[in-house]
Amino acid sequence: MAVHSTPTAKRSPKAKFKSFMVRLAAAVAAVLISPPLASFISHNTDVTGLIVGVWEDEKAAVEQRALSGGSSPLSLEMSNSALLIYRPPPLGGALSDNGEIIPQVLPPLDYGFFEEFPESEFSGYEEVTPIEANPPSFNEPAAQVLSQNIGDTEEESIVFTEIDGRIVKTNFGPGGGSSFVALDLAGQVRNDTDLSNAAVLAESRKLPALFLELNGEPEILIIHTHTTEAFQPSEYDYFDSAYSGRSLDSSRNIVAVGAEIAKSFAAAGITVIHDGTLHDYPAFKDSYKRSAETVRQILAAYPSIKVVLDIHRDAIDGENGSRLAPVTEIDGRNAAQVMILSAADDGTYDMPNYLQNFRLAALFQQHMEHDNPGITRPVWFQYSQYNQHIMPGSLLVEVGTHGNTLEEAKYTGKLIGTSMAEALLQVTRTVDN
Repeated sequence: MAVHSTPTAKRSPKAKFKSFMVRLAAAVAAVLISPPLASFISHNTDVTGLIVGVWEDEKAAVEQRALSGGSSPLSLEMSNSALLIYRPPPLGGALSDNGEIIPQVLPPLDYGFFEEFPESEFSGYEEVTPIEANPPSFNEPAAQVLSQNIGDTEEESIVFTEIDGRIVKTNFGPGGGSSFVALDLAGQVRNDTDLSNAAVLAESRKLPALFLELNGEPEILIIHTHTTEAFQPSEYDYFDSAYSGRSLDSSRNIVAVGAEIAKSFAAAGITVIHDGTLHDYPAFKDSYKRSAETVRQILAAYPSIKVVLDIHRDAIDGENGSRLAPVTEIDGRNAAQVMILSAADDGTYDMPNYLQNFRLAALFQQHMEHDNPGITRPVWFQYSQYNQHIMPGSLLVEVGTHGNTLEEAKYTGKLIGTSMAEALLQVTRTVDN
């Protein structure tokens, strides 16, 4: 929503400030409050205290509803050219169901007049982030998901007819033993290399050498070496061995999880390519060779890419022929646990920069676990390659197992995509400053 004003004669700095506050209040009110109140604000010139009063009243009402199990409080911030407003879900709704971030684009404004007001005049306006002294660009490219090679095969619903084993819901908590390294913020690393735990911890404290441009060009690539990996078709507590756990239907296999991750990156302002090329069908052998070729072709076409994520689903068998489904509960819903595999080089894998990948893995791990406690299994740091030699910033991510449902895995994809995006944005802000 853009709020436009009619050109007028030159106004005083104080009048300009009031005009800005009126337009800002109208933008907020149009989304959060009733149209009559929005109209009232947009025509009221005495906005000193008014915008804060309206915001506080609305926030108090939402917080009161929250006391009876309703919505979370509102939030508001300026982000470059957009006014970002968090609209909570309706009473009784879950955040994951209906909560949303709503960008409201504002028109160009003259910010110079802010310098003529002492900081004391702005005290108490906690809901509005102070505007930058320099005008932001209002022509920033929009982030998007560039999907390619996504299969259109549609398969019939799966119905189990035999009970060949049990699905056991479990949660892999923190690991014990000398090979597990606790990271500073949250999460662990399972160190199966010759590096000491102290050296691994020291590396985890270093930022990866990457910097997002956020210019609309693709900077993340999501691929699937084992594209047909699929999940339990429904919330069964058993499995039928006639179901292979593989599917050519992109709405049911690991590609659907990659799509959720991609959408979360784009929602954070990072353009991503999501490639659904089949690498493990009709032949499973040499899947990694075929996916390596896919990655190289895409990198040649899009040299702007900084991070390559190969998204898989794991397979863990339990006792007595059972299948384990690692889950954690987040906001009342089961989310599949996730594991990052960061490959190390003992001199035989042609990965001289493997520690750059590990630093990225440690960064992602800490953000994911901190944002949603229990969602991660320890990063597995071990001697292998998994195509992570192609470029720094390459990782393999296992989301759930063949015992998890697709919905559990997709929910996790949404959550970890948000955490990984924020981690990369924080690195970019750190480098930029």
